Amino acid sequence: MNISTSIWTWVMAFCTLGILSFLYKENPVYRAAEHIFIGSAAGHAIGIAVGSIHRFGWKPLFEQGQYLLVIPFLLGLMLYTRFFKKVSWLSRWPIAFLVGVGTGVSLFTMLRSQVIAQAEGAMVRIPAIVGGQISIGVTLNNIITVVGLLAVLTYFIFSIPQKGPVRLVSQAGRFVMMITFGVAFGNVVAGRISILLGQLKSLLGTWLGLIS
Repeated sequence: MNISTSIWTWVMAFCTLGILSFLYKENPVYRAAEHIFIGSAAGHAIGIAVGSIHRFGWKPLFEQGQYLLVIPFLLGLMLYTRFFKKVSWLSRWPIAFLVGVGTGVSLFTMLRSQVIAQAEGAMVRIPAIVGGQISIGVTLNNIITVVGLLAVLTYFIFSIPQKGPVRLVSQAGRFVMMITFGVAFGNVVAGRISILLGQLKSLLGTWLGLIS
């Protein structure tokens, strides 16, 4: 056994074991580890924010003459006016700007990465007629993808009665969604188990030296 002598390794082990102790019951050790985690995360976030302001705002503004950066500086300072009752209304301007820009960027990213990209991915799997001939290369995966897509879309069609063949396709779409949700949940569980195994490896290897 080759136990680590690094103080930070011992801190890591203490925090890990403290958090895992919650599996037994809530205790002071768990609360201490929880407070350490939240405090360090908040401190790290503040440090990153201050460094970003200095690197991408202060230096370009005062050393490179990019005077347009005065605008985001003023908007940032206006956020703090909410602590002063008489001028608290000024904080609404930067908040509105942040919400508007965030909504626009999120909407564009969602449409591009989810709606448009998924639509394109589904379309290229459908056999295209080129020069009067159906292009080859349609695999079983492509067929399953297109059929599953159409079945799921049929499930969300509420403008026609769900009867006969439409009902059968709709039920198939429901099964496809359940399979997809199950696979997604399994991936999440597998990811969490992978994180746990990595932390156990750190405890048994880096801290206690029981494994290499």
